Order: sequence, then C-alpha cells, then structure tokens
Amino acid sequence: MNIEIRDAKKEDVEIVAWTVLTALDMNCDDMAKFIKSCSEEDTIYSWRNSIVATVDGKTVGCLIAYEGSRYKELRNKSWLQLWDDMDSKYLKTIEAETVDGEFYLDSMAILPEYRGYSIGKMLLMYAVEKGKDLGCMYSTLLVDVHKPRLEAYYKSIGFEQYGEMAFFGHDYKRMRYVFA
Repeated sequence: MNIEIRDAKKEDVEIVAWTVLTALDMNCDDMAKFIKSCSEEDTIYSWRNSIVATVDGKTVGCLIAYEGSRYKELRNKSWLQLWDDMDSKYLKTIEAETVDGEFYLDSMAILPEYRGYSIGKMLLMYAVEKGKDLGCMYSTLLVDVHKPRLEAYYKSIGFEQYGEMAFFGHDYKRMRYVFA
C-alpha cells in the first residue's frame, strides 16, 4: 500500500466537500453547494486549506487546516454562503474556534474502508509540521465531549486539552499540539 500525504489540488474538491459534510454529520443533499464553496480559494473549506491522503493514487481522506489569523474572514463568507438561515449579526456573537498564532485543524475524514491504517495520524502530523513551518505556536482542534475515544486518539498523538467551549449548541474540548 503506497500512502502519500500532500496539499490538496483543485481537482480534490469533491473529497474536501465530502470531508466537511462527514465531519459535520450532514447528509450529502447539499453536496453541490459544498463543492462550489470548496472550489473557491477564500472560503474556510477551500481546497487551498486542505491536505489529502492517497493510497495507490486514490484519494481516500482529507484534513482541512488553516492559520487562526484567517478564521473570521474565511468563516463569515463560508457560513453565509453555505447556510441560508445564517445571520451576519449572529456570526459576530459566536466565539471563534481558533485565534492568531494557531494552526487550526478544522475537519478530517477518511473513507471507511481505509480507516485503521494510520492515515488520520499521517494527515494530522503533516498538518502539525505545516503549522510549525508557517511560524504558528501550536496546532489546535476541537473534540466533542461525547467522543472520549476520539479525545484519547488525539492525546495518543500528543495533543493536550487546554480548555472547553460551546459551539452551535455542542460542548467541545479544546486541544492543542505544542511545537517542540
């Protein structure tokens, strides 16, 4: 099995959109809308903010990650574009998932038949190195408080909890990987 981790290309946009929908536990009814948004260069879920995994040339997973300093600018355009009921005034009241100095790991998904081969870990470590190379202080992510196995997985890679937050009615633990 030949596994490659690389920055996404525009032709990877379908797996990027699938990743977002999978990570958000949404059905694929909105796939066309998400593909359009992921095709753009200045949205939160853009292919430009994505890292993909391939196995023997087939794209099998994706991680969306970006510098925290870009979050609010990217979020506002993306959310207004993707959710018809999103109010720009409401956006201003939502706590930011990430801030300056962080390389934020937003959404990740691996095709089910390729899980268990450490592809997720490879994507995460590629992103951690990318954040470090960009001069960020650490990589961060959110994990649902009701997913202790996922939290344990991130801890096994080297992430540590440093806080909690509520986001769209769900409770999350903030986790970070501090660069050595």
